Amino acid sequence: MQRQQPESPQVNRDQSGYFSVATIFALASGVGGAISVVRISGPETRAVLKVLTGRPDWEPNQAKLCRLKTSAGAAIDEALVIYFEGPRSFTGEDVAELHLHSSPYILRTVFDELRHLGCRSALAGEFSFRAVRNGKMSISQAKAVADLIASESRPAAELALEKLSGSQNQLLGKIASDLRRITVLSEVGIDFSDQDVEEVSLPTLKRSLSELQKVLQVLKSSFERGGRIQDGVTVSLIGLPNAGKSSFFNALLGEDRSIVSDIPGTTRDIVRERLVLESEGLSVSFRLSDTAGVRPTEDEIEKIGVERSIRAARGADLILWVLDGSDRSPDSQMALLKHWEELGSPSGRSVGILTKSDIEGNAFNNRSFFEGRMPFVVCSSLSGDGMDEAAALMVRTCGHWVARSSGEVVLTREEDLRSVEEALEHIGRALLSPEEDLFASDLKLALRSLSTLIGDTVPDDILGAIFSGFCIGK
Repeated sequence: MQRQQPESPQVNRDQSGYFSVATIFALASGVGGAISVVRISGPETRAVLKVLTGRPDWEPNQAKLCRLKTSAGAAIDEALVIYFEGPRSFTGEDVAELHLHSSPYILRTVFDELRHLGCRSALAGEFSFRAVRNGKMSISQAKAVADLIASESRPAAELALEKLSGSQNQLLGKIASDLRRITVLSEVGIDFSDQDVEEVSLPTLKRSLSELQKVLQVLKSSFERGGRIQDGVTVSLIGLPNAGKSSFFNALLGEDRSIVSDIPGTTRDIVRERLVLESEGLSVSFRLSDTAGVRPTEDEIEKIGVERSIRAARGADLILWVLDGSDRSPDSQMALLKHWEELGSPSGRSVGILTKSDIEGNAFNNRSFFEGRMPFVVCSSLSGDGMDEAAALMVRTCGHWVARSSGEVVLTREEDLRSVEEALEHIGRALLSPEEDLFASDLKLALRSLSTLIGDTVPDDILGAIFSGFCIGK
């Protein structure tokens, strides 16, 4: 008996942009686990489930064990399927999750079948985009989802969770409310410019705007700290060739990431890695850069590496000055001192690492370079002695850079910083405006600049740019 094929749902395949109503799908879980989660969202979700599972009816929010089949009747997998009925779902649309065995073949077959049924692969961040479009969350909360996924340390996760809960929107809401109020009063002031009405007079409005300007300046200044919380503190290792930089770098990471050799100049390019260190209740994410040993050289390639080392140190938040405890030559200290002075004697962002303490007597050599200049530790990358102390010193030195009081609003994204900077430019012009109409015009521009932060209408191209940086499947 021939099996009757259920009708395949038809979706407009040309609807490829963020503002389409096509039914979309994507892998919503990480790669490499035992279970893979595929998320589906859109108007044809129920019809797609009917084809895949053979079940005509679905109760929302209930997990069902189903045998998935293609529209041609071929078995795919035994999967757990959950259906969420719109608008009570993440995106506000009908949504389904397929919890599959994490086989590349199964995933490939499911994706092929979904495309056959008229669905399309989701764009980066398109699920979150639809949640914002359908009023399920604000733009700032959607950004918080992306930040939470990318968080590598406790401070970053806590900040993202605060943003996701909406608690950080209170300050942003007040900024928006105050700016709108001043804008409205300025419009009223235009009509009453020939009368003496103190509340809408230009001097009074400028005083109110000046207070708002201070709030935005504080918000702007938070970006550097926010970047360190979200993306990590940048760290550059600098020292002479064979000082033990790469060995220390590898010992911190717990793996052989940089090549270690007795041949000077082995490290010629910058090797970068991330790690999170915790000490005394503090958690700090670091972005480490192992750089070439700094020394005079005629080798063109090594010379480029040395220049990159100095450039990396100049731009780093924290510099680790690595000195070989077994090197008894006074010229070594003088050579490193030259670079110390070249970089502006950055004592507030420097930590000393005196290496190779496992060699007898080395723990006491070259201490004089660090004493009075910076805090330092004596350690051995080979034996591990002093490595915990080195990590603790790094965390202690940088801990205040990522400190944040609960509820404090901190900018973590470049586009948000640009919004605040543009708003401050317009506000600065407004404070210098001699006429009410020019003042009001600049305030409207300031409001438009802050639209992505305060939740006003955002132009389509800006929305697309924001969500294109998100993960696929989120």
